[in-house]
Amino acid sequence: MRVLFKSIGVLLMLFFWSDSVLAQYNIQHQPPVAIERNSITQLEFSVPGLLESDIQQARLFYRYGGDFSYSQMEVNFRDNDLVADFSLDNPNASIVEYYLEVELFSGESIYFPATLPSENPVRVEIVEGSRGQSDKPEMDGIDYTILSPLPGNGVTKDDVLIAIALFYDINAIEPGQFKLYLNNIDISEDADLSDYYISYKPQELGSGFYTIELVYETSAEEYSVARWQFTVVEPGAASFSGFGENNIPQISAELTGRNQVISGNVNNAYTGRTRVSGKYGLWKYSLNGYLTSQESDRLQPQNRYGIDLMYSDWFMLEVGHVYPTMSDFSIRGRRIQGLNTNINTLDDKLTIQFMYGNLDRKITNQYDSLAVRDIVNSTGDVVSKNYLLTYQDEGRGTFKRKLVGGRISVGDDRNWQIGLHAMKIHDDTTSILNARNFLDVVNSGLELNSSLTQQDRDNLQSDPSRLAVEGGSIKPKENVVLGTDLKIGFMDNTLRLESDAALSALNNNVYGGQLTRERADDLGFDITNNAADFLDRLSWLIIVNENMSALPLRFNENENGDLIGELFLPSSIFATNHELSYRNQSNNARLQYRWIGPNFNSLANSTIRRDVAGFTASDRLNLFSNQLYLTLGFEHLKDNVTNTREATTKTITYRTNASWYPVDRSLPRINMGLRYRTRNNGVDRQNYLLSSDLLNSAALNIRQEIKTINGQDSVVTTITPTPRQNRTFNFTSGVTQQFYFMDARNDASLNFNSLRTSDDVFAFGDVKSSSLSMNLNSRFYELPLESRLGLTYNYTTSGSGQNEIWITGLYAGGNYRILEDRLSLNGRLAFTNNKVNSKILEINENGTAEDPKDDYYEFGSFTDSDKFQTYVLQLGARYDFDQYHALLFDANFTNVSGGSRANDRIVQLRYLFRF
Repeated sequence: MRVLFKSIGVLLMLFFWSDSVLAQYNIQHQPPVAIERNSITQLEFSVPGLLESDIQQARLFYRYGGDFSYSQMEVNFRDNDLVADFSLDNPNASIVEYYLEVELFSGESIYFPATLPSENPVRVEIVEGSRGQSDKPEMDGIDYTILSPLPGNGVTKDDVLIAIALFYDINAIEPGQFKLYLNNIDISEDADLSDYYISYKPQELGSGFYTIELVYETSAEEYSVARWQFTVVEPGAASFSGFGENNIPQISAELTGRNQVISGNVNNAYTGRTRVSGKYGLWKYSLNGYLTSQESDRLQPQNRYGIDLMYSDWFMLEVGHVYPTMSDFSIRGRRIQGLNTNINTLDDKLTIQFMYGNLDRKITNQYDSLAVRDIVNSTGDVVSKNYLLTYQDEGRGTFKRKLVGGRISVGDDRNWQIGLHAMKIHDDTTSILNARNFLDVVNSGLELNSSLTQQDRDNLQSDPSRLAVEGGSIKPKENVVLGTDLKIGFMDNTLRLESDAALSALNNNVYGGQLTRERADDLGFDITNNAADFLDRLSWLIIVNENMSALPLRFNENENGDLIGELFLPSSIFATNHELSYRNQSNNARLQYRWIGPNFNSLANSTIRRDVAGFTASDRLNLFSNQLYLTLGFEHLKDNVTNTREATTKTITYRTNASWYPVDRSLPRINMGLRYRTRNNGVDRQNYLLSSDLLNSAALNIRQEIKTINGQDSVVTTITPTPRQNRTFNFTSGVTQQFYFMDARNDASLNFNSLRTSDDVFAFGDVKSSSLSMNLNSRFYELPLESRLGLTYNYTTSGSGQNEIWITGLYAGGNYRILEDRLSLNGRLAFTNNKVNSKILEINENGTAEDPKDDYYEFGSFTDSDKFQTYVLQLGARYDFDQYHALLFDANFTNVSGGSRANDRIVQLRYLFRF
């Protein structure tokens, strides 16, 4: 028991020590005040000191309000930042939550937010936005044809020509005049405005989204005639649509060579990207590929490739590295290497989806040697031997993990639809050599036992199980998920009912095959003939044995006292979710109930929250023509849904959010949110051996009670579950303001977040975190210059002061264009100051080392402090030879004072070719 307490203290120390190690990587992110529907939002994450060569994989996990699992998408390293081009895929959502995970080649991961990201994600309101919407009434009686740019197209700044033709009876409308707006700025004086044709040729538009609106103004009111969006892009990336069908494919290619010196070690890398896309009639296609010299058979695939093929809206095929979604309970945006296809027939009344591929590719175990270690007695005599098979260079591998799944649904999503889905995942046990005993080593053909004496070989040959594998051998898994879903729309789809139910069977080790009567007898119980026959017939779908997360057997004693296993369907493998929603232009209300068993697992979706039941209610009001959004939410959840544990934790959460998102950009856009959460398992903090001032520091929670045993009352000491009673208060806020100053359009933003968790029953359970970030982007009119300034500050303390982290960051950067915008120069200077204080949580034995019941936790006398700074200088240039060819140069110089990595550099040259 005492070893357990000390191990807990060591684990806490290692946890906080790892936090301090990764603190040198401070992820800086300015969350948007809101995300506009039907648009692409760039989420940028800056990590000073982190190089592209450090990153194995970066993923954005996101979900919508009320969801119980996260979807995921890859995040690209672009212009020395991690950038996610995020677009909403849920038309009914009102809130999106997300967090970032960056997996490093070192095996570690860093997150944003850094503190429990899956529980405390970034929350952003979804608004209708100004793009595609107007705050003015629509004008009747005027028809129009948009000539240029076509809605949604991407054009270069030299090709921007706004042109629209009008068709109407001039005598049938009220007298007035036309006005033209570009991004809500009146440009009528510079435009050519006639009665039936409107045109405008803007000068020096920078890259980005633009909104055009044609307005007809009368003496009483302004009316919206037409409103659409387009994008100004770099040369070669424009999407051209002329008069008639355009069947010319768009092709782009990029070659990159990178020279880098990391801690004095040279590590060059080369990459290539290509993309081909186009259409022919109703067919659309795209091909993409990414190759890197950092591809390694010791990692999951770094190279990417994909082929997408679509015919109208009834056939879709994706091949390569794809990200399919079938249901929340099975797979939701997880990358697989294979194919995903959808077929919609019978007027979209029948939908068939099929996917097949690999979740993980095989990575071979790298065994080192077979070590022999003597076991000696107290007198030093050898009494036995241990045999251990070790790995070299942490060379544990993985099986190839295969996936096959499909879904079929009848009906359309808007009115009614019922669907069935199934998915099977299994590890291919033949894909790698996985030594479990000495016979596997002998049959492998590897010279791993060459150092053994003949006696050692004889010992292992007679009992192959005596060979132990360092850390244990890898265990192949198998998983099956079966589910159904129902969607019904009422009142023209304003009222919707959606229901999902699924069951999941997971085998954590399929070695040995399915459970038989002989195997059950070896394990000390028996199973009926019917049960054995059923498990044998089921083995084509999933192997059922004693390693199941929930064994489908119920045990009863017979008249001889023997345990007999009978078939039983455990409730712990089920999951259900039911949702009733009401949505119109001004209101979005949801009522949701979920029940997810503790043994429900999907190997394709590790973010599903298990062992939880309860309901969530929320309502979001859209006021003042979708400019003010008010949200109220309430959630009541509990764990221990199958009553297998001694205590049940109840979690109650209250949420409110207010967003002001005016169309007029001269007004600030504001978002504020509050979240209050309580968690309580109803267990009191008790320990009669400790005084009241030490009670909340107790290592054990114990109580004494009087029980009658054999007719006599006796005092019994019982160890009770660990009490849980805490309160969390979370405040988030964000403000953005656009203003014009010094011949520049300036976009300023400010975000402040505060998280406080107070633990009422554990003295070292408090957590506090505060973060502040400010950002100023300026685009100058008289100069071809764009600048960016920023400040970040974060303070986090956990364990009631056991671990403290201060991080302050400053950065400044800009982009300058010369030679008629053919040459673009950019640079960025970033600085972060990091300070970490850590204390060890120790066990005080309270003078009674032989009895751990009165032990309590306390801070150690030593405080470990670390302070270091990170300096990052980034320089870049791009020269466009013409609209097809470009040359790019990037350089990154990093210095971490006080750390082991100093004076790192990375220099790369890229060549782009598009046609």
